[in-house]
Amino acid sequence: MHAMFHHLKSEIIHLAKGDYVFHQAQSVSNFYYLKTGKVKLVRHTIEGEQALVYVALAGETFAEASLFSPYYHCSAVADAHCELVVCKKATLLSHLEGNPRAMNGLLRQFSQQLIDLRTINEIKNIRSAKERIMAFLRHRMDAKKDVHLTVSLKDVASYIGLAHETLYRELKNLEAEKKLLRQDGCFRLL
Repeated sequence: MHAMFHHLKSEIIHLAKGDYVFHQAQSVSNFYYLKTGKVKLVRHTIEGEQALVYVALAGETFAEASLFSPYYHCSAVADAHCELVVCKKATLLSHLEGNPRAMNGLLRQFSQQLIDLRTINEIKNIRSAKERIMAFLRHRMDAKKDVHLTVSLKDVASYIGLAHETLYRELKNLEAEKKLLRQDGCFRLL
């Protein structure tokens, strides 16, 4: 995806942790590629709470749905020092219309994100907190049954719809039951 931005007129911006990239309901004018850092996408609910939608990591684009919307449906906030490549929405759309290979790459990325979001939605519907956690870890594990988290446990809890206290308690229970081993920021399913 980053290679596509070399062909487009774009600029680099730097943000500190806590800086907003854009706000929910703001008019869409730009498209973003995260070169370094981490950006959280959050929706502000009717109750005034923040719901974590997604955490974008280095090498990813984010808020892709904004390409076809006049307004951002969430806010994006830097969760670490970030370097972003920014291009105008109109410039990117024009480029995609004339470049089927770039369009296919973007569609492939959208498809994978859609699969991941549907899986997370399914996981959120599991009643048991312990089973919800295990389903999330199974979804994220590699061939060795290891899970390397790229976000905080508090973010994981929010992402799968649990209170962070519940997540911490159930992780300890899973370790005590010898279903899970936590070591050096990694989880291994046993």
